[in-house]
Amino acid sequence: MNHIQDKYDFTYSVALVRTLENFLLNENEVERMVLAKSANESFKILNELDYSDNKVGINDVADFQEVINEGLIDIKTTLEKVTPNKRILQIIWLQYDFHNIKTLIKAFLSGKTFEDVKHLMNDLGTIPIESLKKFIFDNEIVAPFYLEEITETYLKKKIKKVQELFEKEHKNPQVIDLYLDQKLMKIIFNIATDSKNNFLIRYVQKLIDLSNIRLFFRMKAQDKELETYEIAFLWNGNISFQKFQEAYKHKLSEFPETMKTSDYYKIISEGYKHYEAEKTFIFLEKEIENHLISYIKESKLIAFGPEPLIAYFLAKANNALSIRMILLNKLSNIEPEHIHEKLRDLYS
Repeated sequence: MNHIQDKYDFTYSVALVRTLENFLLNENEVERMVLAKSANESFKILNELDYSDNKVGINDVADFQEVINEGLIDIKTTLEKVTPNKRILQIIWLQYDFHNIKTLIKAFLSGKTFEDVKHLMNDLGTIPIESLKKFIFDNEIVAPFYLEEITETYLKKKIKKVQELFEKEHKNPQVIDLYLDQKLMKIIFNIATDSKNNFLIRYVQKLIDLSNIRLFFRMKAQDKELETYEIAFLWNGNISFQKFQEAYKHKLSEFPETMKTSDYYKIISEGYKHYEAEKTFIFLEKEIENHLISYIKESKLIAFGPEPLIAYFLAKANNALSIRMILLNKLSNIEPEHIHEKLRDLYS
């Protein structure tokens, strides 16, 4: 296994990330974007951030997603150049690979062509899109994913397995998402534990717990059977399946009380209140993201190791989400006070 041997190997990469953090979006810049007279004026503010190079040649605010994507790809390229243990970065890259995998499997099983969904592919993953296309569409078993051998073998096996499950479960596309999300978390949990880094292990466990909480809310609200929840349940979190199993016997309104002793009680309690009042999970999703951002902020106190690198990319992705939300709302002429309500907390 590719363990992290010495946190001091990250001295240069952490120093670089600390410099880049100075260009992250801050509250003042968010306020200026929200209060700008138009979407175009809001878009121009990106020239003052670390998106200025990505904006070259792009003047139409409607093309903002291209600017954001290029900014994330630039950071990915930088981190891969300066990180001594590239496997650790798969904790963040693999989510994009799994997005591509799920998109291609759904397309293939529904009779679409690769060209039909090519525009939905995300370049932030580690597995070449062409390799995924050959494996899923052309059944080329040897198409290289360029992952660690044990991980690649496992993933290819699960891609074939989920296609069988799709047929078995009456061609329900939700099965693809639920099954593969479970396998993604298993892989990144193994990477975190192999690293022997407590910060990263706790981060992945929080991802698992919060995903299970989100899933519980949605499935209970839709009156899904416990068996369906169990199929999708993510293991290796801090909250046991038995805890959720017990909660499943009762009404959704009783879920906060069941989780009163957990670290997520406030998120669950407030999330339920807003769901009951608004019948949406928008507030719950926002609070989940805020909790994760609050946790990764702890990496600011860490001088050496991989933690600041992972945290920086997540902060950059958080910035991208905020910028996207602001510009989409500005293009729809949404009032500033309503935009503020939707925004997540910032890393900076």
